[in-house]
Amino acid sequence: MKYIIFLRAINVGGNRKIKMLDLREILTANAYKNVTTYIQSGNIIAEHADTSYEWVQENIATLIGEAFGFNVPAIVFPLDEYVQGVLQKPFEGEKIMVHFLNQVPEAVDLGILKELGKDQQDKCEITGRFLYVFLSAGVSDSIYSNKLVERVLHVKATARNWRTITAMQEKSK
Repeated sequence: MKYIIFLRAINVGGNRKIKMLDLREILTANAYKNVTTYIQSGNIIAEHADTSYEWVQENIATLIGEAFGFNVPAIVFPLDEYVQGVLQKPFEGEKIMVHFLNQVPEAVDLGILKELGKDQQDKCEITGRFLYVFLSAGVSDSIYSNKLVERVLHVKATARNWRTITAMQEKSK
């Protein structure tokens, strides 16, 4: 099965460094096939025989912990789920950030997140494990930080801009 994989907070500000070549080698040595990466921020496309994205999430996090000595959450999507998430984009334009979630959040938690942002300039919508944020100004001015999303929704998450999202879809073809 082909997967789209996002690692949270690697190679940011010189911290938690992982070379993509090393990462590709580790994954390949552990039964992942056709492993490719996009830029240095932990965007991976790979195939694995296991059909459970939850298992792949845990497996990659474990492999990274063993190889590099630090905890890095992996958010994994089967290719078909990822493509559907891209197609269901609720906002027009390119000023969109998507938080990828390791699991579908509870509806009550999503209500709390929306309530926190109701007087803000940004808007958010969720479909499955995709939290779309329309950025009226920019990422640094948005209330929807990854830390807030994780705390309110009780999930692990990582965010990417729309350019990275569409590039990953194109590379997966």
